[in-house]
Amino acid sequence: MSASKRVGRPRISIEYFPARGVVKERALMTAAHALRNFQPDFQTVTFGAGGTGTDGSFEWSVQLLNVANIPTASHITLSHFRTRDELFAFTDELWEVGIRGLVVLRGDPGEGRDGLCGYGGVAEAVSDLKGLHKWDISVSAYPETHPLAESGQADIEVLRAKQEAGADRAITQFFFDNSDFYAFRDRAEKAGITIPIVAGIMPIVNFKNITRFAEGCGARVPSQIADAFAVCGDDKERHSNVARRIVGEQVRDLAANGVDAIHVYSMNRVDLTADAIRAFQSCFEEEVEELRRAG
Repeated sequence: MSASKRVGRPRISIEYFPARGVVKERALMTAAHALRNFQPDFQTVTFGAGGTGTDGSFEWSVQLLNVANIPTASHITLSHFRTRDELFAFTDELWEVGIRGLVVLRGDPGEGRDGLCGYGGVAEAVSDLKGLHKWDISVSAYPETHPLAESGQADIEVLRAKQEAGADRAITQFFFDNSDFYAFRDRAEKAGITIPIVAGIMPIVNFKNITRFAEGCGARVPSQIADAFAVCGDDKERHSNVARRIVGEQVRDLAANGVDAIHVYSMNRVDLTADAIRAFQSCFEEEVEELRRAG
């Protein structure tokens, strides 16, 4: 897709993570109730961070599906499962309760696990899962290249294998410099990647935390963003205003450059997630209004 070409309406998806404890559970449910008003195309629930297991992903996937009545995808990290039979039993149970989407990931190896559930790669798992049920499957992509990839081109080849295995879309790791996403999109297009590449957006709820997180997953935090937060100190309101401005500028630039789908890593927060979605959708509303006036 060229940078100037718009395709369809804005598509939104939202990611939540399983909550523990009354306060955090209430925050998650509040977010799901509030953000469903944006009518996202689907929502996802994370799974097994750090190779630690399901962490309530199954229960929360079902609960959010029932509460919000929005297509829901459960994350599947292959690192959690010791055998393919375990994997298939878990996904069969998801299917039986009405979950129709999966986000299939390698994950981090856990104790006693090889990280691949006996597979040579995620693509093989996608192919098997597609053969069992008519899953809608999302996979990962890395604008700044996966930390373990041999090269950027090797990373693209992995994504192409996932596409050939039947993946319906790729959702990117979060990024803060849109030029990295555009360069990745161009490389993917040249390599024959035709499935949608959805831009992963991470509103900066806490700059110190996101910096540590970014270091762990190979995402770069541009110096201008660091400088913007450096002057905030402990002023939470100022931090929030800077975060709102940065995510708004990011998604508006993406929309102006042909991106019509974003996946917001909500951190179970309403405010900045809503800010990102509103800013993105407003670009399309403005475009429709311009066309109406021109017509």
